[in-house]
Amino acid sequence: MVVKEIPLHENLSMEARHLNANTSGASSRATPTTTTPTTTTTFSRVYSVSITTAVLLISFFICTLLAVGFIVYNFATCGQLTAEPGEDIVCTSVHLRHKSNHAQNDDLPKYDRDVRLPHSIEPLKYNITLEPELSGNFSFSGSVQIRVRVLQDCYNITMHAEELNISRNDVAVYRVLAQNQLDQDSLRIHKQYLVGAKQFFVIELYDKLVRGSEYVVHIQFGGIIQDFLQGFYRSSYKVHNETRWVASTQFQATDARRAFPCFDEPALKAKFTLHIARPRNMTTISNMPITSTNKHDSIPNYVWDHFAESLPMSTYLVAYAISDFSHISSGNFSVWARADAIRSAEYALSVGPRILSFLQDFFNVTFPLPKIDMIALPEFQAGAMENWGLITFRETTMLFEPGLATANSRQRVAAVVGHELAHQWFGNLVTPSWWADIWLNEGFASYMEYITADAVAPEWKQLDQFVVNELQSVFQLDALSTSHKISQEVYNPQEITEIFDRISYAKGSAIIRMMAHFLTDSVFRRGLSKYLRDMAYSSATQDDLWRFLTNEAKASGLLDRSTSVKEIMDTWTLQTGYPVVKISRHPNSNAIRLEQVRFVYANSSKEDESLFWWIPLTFTTSTELNFANTRPTTWMPRTKVYEIENRNLSTDKWFIFNIQQTGYYRVNYDIDNWQAITQHLMDEKHFEEIAPANRAQLIDDVMNLARGSFLSYDTAMNLTRYLAHETGHVPWKAAITNFNFIDSMFVNSGDYDLLKKYLLKQLQIVYNQVRFEDSRSENEDILLLLKRSEILNMACHLGHQECISESIRHFQNWIQTPNPDANNPIGPNLRGVVYCTAIQYGTEYEWDFAFERYLRTSLSGEKELLLTALGCSKEPWLLYRYLRRGIAGEHIRKQDVFRVFAAVSNSVVGQHVAFDFLRNNWQEINTYMGSQITNIHTLLKFATKRMNSKYQLAEFEEFLHDAHWDYDRPIQQIVEQVETSVDWMTRNYKSIVKWLQREVGST
Repeated sequence: MVVKEIPLHENLSMEARHLNANTSGASSRATPTTTTPTTTTTFSRVYSVSITTAVLLISFFICTLLAVGFIVYNFATCGQLTAEPGEDIVCTSVHLRHKSNHAQNDDLPKYDRDVRLPHSIEPLKYNITLEPELSGNFSFSGSVQIRVRVLQDCYNITMHAEELNISRNDVAVYRVLAQNQLDQDSLRIHKQYLVGAKQFFVIELYDKLVRGSEYVVHIQFGGIIQDFLQGFYRSSYKVHNETRWVASTQFQATDARRAFPCFDEPALKAKFTLHIARPRNMTTISNMPITSTNKHDSIPNYVWDHFAESLPMSTYLVAYAISDFSHISSGNFSVWARADAIRSAEYALSVGPRILSFLQDFFNVTFPLPKIDMIALPEFQAGAMENWGLITFRETTMLFEPGLATANSRQRVAAVVGHELAHQWFGNLVTPSWWADIWLNEGFASYMEYITADAVAPEWKQLDQFVVNELQSVFQLDALSTSHKISQEVYNPQEITEIFDRISYAKGSAIIRMMAHFLTDSVFRRGLSKYLRDMAYSSATQDDLWRFLTNEAKASGLLDRSTSVKEIMDTWTLQTGYPVVKISRHPNSNAIRLEQVRFVYANSSKEDESLFWWIPLTFTTSTELNFANTRPTTWMPRTKVYEIENRNLSTDKWFIFNIQQTGYYRVNYDIDNWQAITQHLMDEKHFEEIAPANRAQLIDDVMNLARGSFLSYDTAMNLTRYLAHETGHVPWKAAITNFNFIDSMFVNSGDYDLLKKYLLKQLQIVYNQVRFEDSRSENEDILLLLKRSEILNMACHLGHQECISESIRHFQNWIQTPNPDANNPIGPNLRGVVYCTAIQYGTEYEWDFAFERYLRTSLSGEKELLLTALGCSKEPWLLYRYLRRGIAGEHIRKQDVFRVFAAVSNSVVGQHVAFDFLRNNWQEINTYMGSQITNIHTLLKFATKRMNSKYQLAEFEEFLHDAHWDYDRPIQQIVEQVETSVDWMTRNYKSIVKWLQREVGST
């Protein structure tokens, strides 16, 4: 999956509320009444009762006793359940419902620490029937028969269920007999109940479940198709002001249990057969093909779709979608989208089969399913989801309109398609045994998206872009002391959600890339192939992968008997952070001294001195200039200090370690080597002798080493002077990322003009190269298009006059164009900078014009550009209005709330507005979003990125305290970011100002 942080919530079902009301009503009706005679005369009377009356009275008495006994039994067994600390026990009488004291348990944790299922039962097959109502209250009903095998003698069946209505009479358990027939008599159920803090549904039996035997659990259930973008959810779109509904699924990580009762853990694989009812005018797609369709017996204009049985897979990969979409196909590969957007799916259909074929060859494992469907949903929380055979996408990650969408959009579609198709092997065929190793899914898919994009479009130079997009990006997060290990133990849905972050995705992909280079491509691929073949249809841990790669490496002579891939890679997956290697010459010798220490931005007192890594060492010198060989020359073992003897290194003018930045570490040098490298870069004729990825590495390393106080900002800023003649996309992207941080620190200061003057000077040559122009030609160099967008955005942000005036001119031309919705004269790759700059320097008129275009366009990519640009205004009241519209649920989709907050937070004025709005409205925001993502965490990250004073830090911490936020890892990381920014201002601001005064003053 491309990613998401999704918190969970609990709802008291409507049926449960109705139950409470009906129960009280029934009690009052059952109360007997008596009549008092009015006469005062008394006399004796003889009563006689007929035999018939006597029988009826006795029968009534017996029935009453049975009914009372049944009620007492139900509530007595429920009352006998004792809640552990943090548990919310939900009992069953007629429906699953919350206990009456639930409202008083708000201080209890939402989840138990450990929510793993017992190991006594494993599922084998699911047979699922669903009847959704795609209008009205959007309810659904269904049934599931789960065939299970008993692994240990036991008396209960524990599975998952969340926000489902299940009545006592709707649960039955049957034993499977020798001939695969079911015993006619169901097992006797003692009681059944929910454990809310575990999301468990427990069936306790009088009869023992015998080890080795198989049983079928039959459950009928109901629920609501919610709009919180998780589980079985609904979304909509409009056609000529008519609302069209779509029902689809998002189950990763722990939300299959919201759609049907199940054993919702990744290792508990089973086969699935689905039967789904739908309106006749719609279609249903799922993991497997439809085998038959027939008329529904009881719902008018509904039909049943029956799907083929799946291969063994995890519950989180089950998927289905009901829509009126159109589709186009190429063989067994189909793409689905709104009818008016299906043409935009042609690009995905053109690259999808090519990537699938490439991956089959790369892994040497055939794709095992009979078909693949990809569907672009109008509303989707993640970027995409890799459900086996039915991949679901946000529209912007699957749809691309040539001539109307940006080059970045085309690249993103290819990358996300590659990412999700790679999951069909890594994640779907072989699945992590538990979420602690989710990086095996996401790291591999994130790495393979670059490999697959490079295969279908080598001219994009994706492998160079990996350095700045993934590795250098995650370096910043992983430099926090509050980062976490790649293989991070997690125990409940909250913690599982938290690790779907840049560490699992980007760091995971970076260490896989490092491993592929030190094992060599051929050994790496052979090891992966054997791993996938031997572990197919089962679950695995990272140690399983290490075993296969070690065997292949030893068979190829790459590793000796005493070394294993596990020994090396455990230092990267089971330790937090990464090292910086300080490399220096020894005077009058051939010895080169290497010293490793964990790289963190915080004060050195926070460093963990016990962390050391196995580090693959690659290097070249000013004489060799070999930037192609990425196989390690030697290794730095797991020790603090290490020395190597190398005459070339000791005598050459300069050397560079970590070729193409294939190793996941930073490199620091002695001052003489930094000065020699800087001198070479300043040579306009020879600086390109250093590979683009390594020029980007030098910029990123030196700037971050200064940021972390490993060297002076004088050394770092001196190296950036060479950018005056740099025109490469990758080095400039590294530079812009690093200067964006300094810009965010300086922008509220009185010396910001010095930084602007310096950067505008450095930009002059590359700005003149890219110019303010755009071609709609499909043949233009995509790297030039990407670079132009980066450079123009930076230039306009810094106040470059031509950039600003050209942006305003292009936007005014659009305003004056007849029918601006059909005719946009602005080139697609200029629109981002033009829209933002024109709105920034415009008035309410320009803002309203852009918002109207947003409402009218049907192109998802164009909507995304406009949403981002609308946050560029400098008018606080417009930004407040924009944020209010963002959570109003009228014009802006729930999935796009984060884009709105990110856009508003991207300016100085906007960040103050965003934080103020969040502080005053966080409860409303949480309610609107369904408390379903760590959504507040994400919004807080946007709203605090420029905070760098003690006052702002205190204000932020006061908000956290008043809002009673848990100090979980995401919050800790945000607080640490602000703390390090405050510390950075104290340590570095004045020295950078002095350097800028010298540099700008000399021009």
